[in-house]
This record gives sequence, structure tokens and C-alpha cells, in this order.
Amino acid sequence: MRVIYALGFLLLTQALSGQIIENLVLQIDSSRYFFQEDTKQVYGENHLLFEYQGETAVAQVTLSLKTEATDYSIGLLPSSDFEVLDSLVRFGTMARFKVRFKQLSTSEFLRFSFRVSGEEFVRLEEFPLMPFQSTYATIYPGSEELFIGEEKVFELVTNNKKNLLLDYRWQESAAFNYRFSQTSNQTFLHLIPTALGSQEFSISLPLRRPILDDNDSLEFFTKLLSNQFNIKEGRLVFLALDRQEITPNDDKTAPIAIQIDNHQSLRLNKTYRIENQEPSGGALIAEFFTKTRLNNDKVLADLRVYAMHRKSDGYLYIKDGDQSKFVTNADITPKTRITSIEVQREGTSWSTSNTVYPGEEITVRLKGEGLHKSRISFQGVSDLVYDSLVRNENISLFKIQVPTDVSSKNIEIYNYDRSTGQSLRVQEYQRARPLDFVFLDLAGDEFKVSKVEKPIYFDRTLTDLVVDFDRNVIDEESDFYGKQYLTVDVKVSNKQGNLLEIYRFDELVIAPGESSPRHNSYDLSNETTGAINLNNYLSKKTHSLEDWSRIDLEIKHIKEKHGGKGESKRIQIYLKRDYTFDVDLSFPAGLLILEAGSDQFENFAGPSFAMIAQFSFYQPGKIAKYRPFKVGAGFMALDAFNLNGNGDIGLVAIGSLHPTTSGKRLTFPLYTGFGYSLTKGVPFFLVGPGIRVRL
Repeated sequence: MRVIYALGFLLLTQALSGQIIENLVLQIDSSRYFFQEDTKQVYGENHLLFEYQGETAVAQVTLSLKTEATDYSIGLLPSSDFEVLDSLVRFGTMARFKVRFKQLSTSEFLRFSFRVSGEEFVRLEEFPLMPFQSTYATIYPGSEELFIGEEKVFELVTNNKKNLLLDYRWQESAAFNYRFSQTSNQTFLHLIPTALGSQEFSISLPLRRPILDDNDSLEFFTKLLSNQFNIKEGRLVFLALDRQEITPNDDKTAPIAIQIDNHQSLRLNKTYRIENQEPSGGALIAEFFTKTRLNNDKVLADLRVYAMHRKSDGYLYIKDGDQSKFVTNADITPKTRITSIEVQREGTSWSTSNTVYPGEEITVRLKGEGLHKSRISFQGVSDLVYDSLVRNENISLFKIQVPTDVSSKNIEIYNYDRSTGQSLRVQEYQRARPLDFVFLDLAGDEFKVSKVEKPIYFDRTLTDLVVDFDRNVIDEESDFYGKQYLTVDVKVSNKQGNLLEIYRFDELVIAPGESSPRHNSYDLSNETTGAINLNNYLSKKTHSLEDWSRIDLEIKHIKEKHGGKGESKRIQIYLKRDYTFDVDLSFPAGLLILEAGSDQFENFAGPSFAMIAQFSFYQPGKIAKYRPFKVGAGFMALDAFNLNGNGDIGLVAIGSLHPTTSGKRLTFPLYTGFGYSLTKGVPFFLVGPGIRVRL
């Protein structure tokens, strides 16, 4: 399906002639940059060049549109590289919006992307951006005098350290060994002279964002940093080691093979002590045993390390007994070891946890030892961004995208090709999703729970009441919610409000359906399968409930399962009826009877006896409230309690007006209607009051 959609999209796009957006103008402060004029090709693609000062510069963007653009819809697509301050507004063949960039120095593939659509097509129009800045970097030595083998540290002065791509490993040049280091606020250049005399140190530093040179060409390097130094010999002969950083073996008695500069005073087959101070009594850092001289004017030796050392702590002194003979220096740092893992999600603080979720983008901070010389990788994670701005011996930061289809419950952390013994624990989401996946089926009528905002009036026999779930909408693409834990409380009442029955489903577990990329990763052992028919659990079945009975449902998440969050919905279902039918017993009294052929009413002073099958009607908009009238037909014994034998029996069709006050057993309605006297054999009309008794 995706291939078909992509092919259709390509054909529709090719059918269009040129871009709808003719030009884009970007204004920062008082400078304006035009895409048609200020572009250069970078990485094989035209980019709009613009100069920036701050990382979070605010830009106003104006679009020039073709005349036919009035027939199209144009929208700016969201990006993590900027924040929209003023949304896109169109006026004729122009459009305008305003954004604030987030990190101009470090944002990758910066661009404005627009969705252009018409009645029969949709296309993407993009404008790649290339910010540039006059980034400089220099040092101020203060003195041109350095000593052979002595490490000198200079602060690197720059106007934007975020734009520098620095290598923190030791590098070699013709007369110097050098490297860069960084604290939270400062960057430093470390120099170790390796040759005597007047020596020049020159270097151009690589940049993330280019500078614009005098020929309007883009350069991804700073201008040449060049300084002249006068290198002198130290008081003690400096013997350089073949490695600038040494990692001790786990077994400190096992030797490490090294090469050290040859010197005429350095004797073979002899053990030398290495201490951290020139006077006697210094701490023993290491020992080495000289074995043989090599053709490269080096001496092969076995080194045994007993303590850690950093170059910044000072020189190491090579001693014969207590007498200092030579000087050297190297970083002796522990083996790479991760002691703790911290995770940060966007908009949250750091948490000491190794728990991650499928599909999420997070920043991982590793703490430990020897991390500056590590090469960390995460098993199965290809989208890995290393943050070189925050890296030292004890901390390394990474931005990773956890794969949505990760199958393992643990993402192993490797250093080179060896496991560090640490891992990220993959946990399935258990977020409370809105109740749009829960449905009610009332005898075939379906209601989405999240859309029910008022009571449901059901006017037919409620044969079944079913709670069902659309499991395929719980997880959508990369927006995962995971298993949903619900409770359902059911309360059944009659029309008088008397409680008939209650029932509670303590824990319903609804797992995402097969359309979820994570379906096979969920534990389905405790899943609630299928729909729930309440008639299978209630003793008072829904189809046997009387008119205007009420069913109360409360569907809610178990918050303890969802991190204290959850949705809740209360639903009331009324078994609505428009009328009801019953047999009524009443005692009309004082009826006025007008018989056919008679020109005057007869007045029956005594009460009559009536048994009427009649219809009662409910008031619209009110719950179980009757209208004040009834209609029906039945038998009436006229003047039924007359002992003189003057009574009569008739068949009647009668209507009555009743008080609307509910709850009274004795009422006094008014009657009117017509009938047929069985005794006299004549029809008659009647009207009058009566007494009604509710049993």
C-alpha cells in the first residue's frame, strides 16, 4: 500500500509545473536573505545562506506565491529545529510567518518544509537553510618559552564553542603533541613540545557551521591558529612513551609492553621507579623494566601500574632508587567502566533510570570511569548522536532513538565490541489512553464511550448491554499507549430510584490489537478477551427491567497501573417509554349521566365502581413523569352502592384527568366519556369526579 501511495504521489507531483512558492525571504534583525539570490550549493543541494549571532535567533519569513496559489492550501510542517511564534498567514500571493530557532549551531538538516495541496494533489516544497557565522578561535600564550616534554595548557578563546568540532584525543604534528579538553564553560588546548628550537604550532579547527571568506566561499574551518614557540630542554631529560594514555590491566601484576625514548644513561635489564614528585618519598605510580633497545631508537620495557595519574597533576619522575634520572608524563586512567545510567526526556529533568520505551527519543548520560577513551554503542540502535560538547573521563552523553520494533527487553551497551555489563531496559508503555477505544452496544445501537456527553434514552426492549473494545486504535503508528487497565462499575435502579443491583469488574486488561507494531511484545496472559455482555453477570437481566429503569456505568482507568493518571466516564442509560398500559380501579362519584333521547342529565349521588383498561402517557423531557390525563375502556357499575336496586352496568370509553403529584395512593380525578347501558340498552354520556385508589 505504501508503494502504491508513493507512486501516486510521485506522478501527481510530476504533473505539476514548478513550485507554487516562487521565493522565500528570511529576515533576521535588519538583514534580509532571498532564496533566489542568496543560495549556495552545499552537499549537492542549494541552501539559503544567512548569518546568525545567537543560537535562538528570531526570524520573519515571507513567501512569494504564484498567482494560481489562491487555489491551493499551503501549510508549514512542524520541526524540532524551530518554534513557530506567528503561524502562517496568507494575503493574496504573499504569506508570512515568524519562528524562533532552537540550536542553530547544532541543528542538522535545517530547512523549511511546506505542504502544498489542491483538490487532486499534494506535494512537498522545501527550502534548505545554511546558517553561517564568523567563528574564530585563538590562544594567548603569554610567553613563547616552552620546555621539551612539558605539557602546557592554554585557554582556547572563541566566540562560539558550540560551533567547534574538536577532537579530544591526542594528535601529533611535526614538533608538538596536542589535544583539546573542555569543562562546562571553558575549552583548553594542551601542548607538549617534542622538538627543540624555534617551532611553529599551526592548526585550523573544523566547524559545524561554515564561515564566509573574502571570496564569498563557504569554509568549514576557522582561520589558521598559528603561534611561534621557543622550545628549550628541561632540567631533567624527558623520555617520551609510545602512548599518551595507559590503561592498567585488571591484574596489576601483569606487565604492559611499552616503548620509551632511548638515552645513554638508561640501562638495560634494570627496574626503574616512577613517582609523582622529584624529591624522595613520592607516591609510587608505576615501575618499568628495560629489556632491549630497538632500531627506532626506542627501548622496549615492561610496565606495571600501581596507581592512576593525570597529566594535569604534574610530571612523572623516573628514579633509580630515590634519585631522579628522567622525567616523563602520560595519562594513566582506569579501564572504561559504567557505574550509573541517567535518562532525560524532552521537557523533563534527569532521572537515574535505565528504563526506555519503544519509539521514544531520549538523551542518555553515562557516568563512570575512563569514558573519554570509549567507543560506546547501543545494541540495535542505529540512530545514535554523540554529544561531543559534554564528554570527559567520567561523563558521556548520547541522543538515541529507541526502535519502535525493538524485540529484546534489554538494549546492551557495548564499548567497542565488548559488553560493558550495562543495558537499557525496554519497558512497554502503560499510558492511559482516552476512552475512545471503549464502546457500548445497546441491542445493536453502538456508542463510543468518549463521545457520550449526556444520558442515553433507550426506547426499545434492551435485549443486551455489551461493553466492547476496539483494540486496534490503542497504539497508532509510533504513538504507543500499551495495555489498558480498567474497572467498570454497574448500578441498576428502578424508576423510583430504588437500587436493584450493583456489580463491579475489578480489573479488565485490554491489550493493543494486531495492528500495533508492539502487539507481539505484550504479555497477553491476563488479557480480557472478547466483549462483555452484562446480562451474563447481572441477576436482574436488562430485558426484564421495568419502564424507566436506570443503568449507571462508570468506566475508568486503574490509576495505580498508569502512573497515577487515567480517564473516567460516567454514563446513565434510561429505559425510556412514551406510554404505559394498565388496569385501573376507581370509584367515580356524583356523575352526571345524559342518556340518548333524554334532554337532561341524571345526577347519581352515590359512587360508582369502574374497572378500566387504560393507557397512561409520559411527559416528554422528564423521567418517569406522567401526563395529567389517561384514556381507556372497561366496565362501570353506576351507583353501585345503591341498596334500592336502581343501579346500572355499562360499557364505557372514558378519559380522566389526574393530579400529577406522585406517590399518593388516594386521588380525586375528573372523568368524561360515553358508554352503553346494559340494563336500559341505550347509549349515554357521562362527566363527573371520582375517587381513585392505588393498590
